[in-house]
Parts: sequence; structure tokens; C-alpha cells
Amino acid sequence: MSRTADEIAEALLEAEALLVRPEEPFRLTSGLRAPFYINCRLILSSPSARSQAADALAATVPRPDTATIAGGVTAGVPFATLVADRLGLPMVYVRAEAKAHGTASRIEGGAVAGRRVHLIEDLISTAGSILAFTQALREAGAEVTGVSVLFSRAGASAQETLADAGLAFSAVCDLDTLLAVALARGRIDEAALGEVRAFLADPEGWSAAHAP
Repeated sequence: MSRTADEIAEALLEAEALLVRPEEPFRLTSGLRAPFYINCRLILSSPSARSQAADALAATVPRPDTATIAGGVTAGVPFATLVADRLGLPMVYVRAEAKAHGTASRIEGGAVAGRRVHLIEDLISTAGSILAFTQALREAGAEVTGVSVLFSRAGASAQETLADAGLAFSAVCDLDTLLAVALARGRIDEAALGEVRAFLADPEGWSAAHAP
């Protein structure tokens, strides 16, 4: 990708956000077992890395068209807040579902009707949560035309899904960049990298082969 992508990859590695554990696989939300897991939220503990991530994400937001920044609960909220501060824009957050008390609102922070909103998320894999947040914002009257993520492990199908939904997509760093930097820095060896590649080539098959 770019120099910025390499720098964010370095920051993710320093924060130990990349975990590779083929011998003790992680269970994903899909139910599949995977040899690796990426937790972008760990970057929040480092002031310098956090600032670097915020600057990189803010640079992807189209200006002056964007009126409001939105983040999805929970992981997208801190990154959206940082970006909104950088750009001096209003910020809202979107719940996974409407709360069952009070105003029963799904969107918190202010009205979005008639406003052009840019969604910020920590990462993307299948695009399912991004589409759900986008739908909620649009149902509230927002014009959502783009989404930016700090990290992407989305395949072509997920990116096509976003395009079909009318969303321009930007990612600061992606999995290929992170793995390349990790290998170069000795944070992952060839054997572990091979397991990650095997999973990416056939997630269902790799998961089934490593079931307990």
C-alpha cells in the first residue's frame, strides 16, 4: 500500500494487535476457527500510535462534503471520536440495536437527517456490521456515501458488497501489508505465515481441520 500503511502496520505490531496462534485457534464471530486474530483496539493504549491512527483515518475523509462523523458500537466509537476531533466535526455513534429504555434510540449524539455522514470503523472483514450501521443511519435520514477503516482484511466480495451499497471504501492498512511487515520484523515466521495463508485460502476447510 503506502508508507502510512507500513507505519500503521508497525504500530499494530508494537501494540501486539496481531496474534498468531495456529496451535490454539481463535473462534471468530462466524463460528470459524482461525490461526490469527487482529485487535485494533490495542493501539488505543499508545498515545503516539493512537494519534498516528487518527491522523491517517482523518486524511481519508472527503472534505468539505462531510458534515458528520459516525462510529459503530463499540470498536468504531473511539476512532470516530478521534477523527471528529481532528476535523472539528459533529460525531454520532450507532448501536447494534435500539436500546430498550429511554428514547429507544439507535443513533446517539445528535440528529443526522439530511446530513452527509462518513462512517469510521476499526476494521472490516465481511462488511456485515458496516452495512448494518449504514442502514440504521440511512433510515434516520442520513446520506452515507463512504466508510473508512484503520485495518482491512476484506476480500473482493466484501468490497463489492460495499460498492453495491453505494459506499466508497478507504482502508489505511491491510492484511498483506501487516503480514509482510510482521515477517520482515521477525514477528511471525514462515511456518506461522503458511498457516495464515492456508486459512485465507480456505477458511472453512482450515477451521474444520483444526476443530477440537
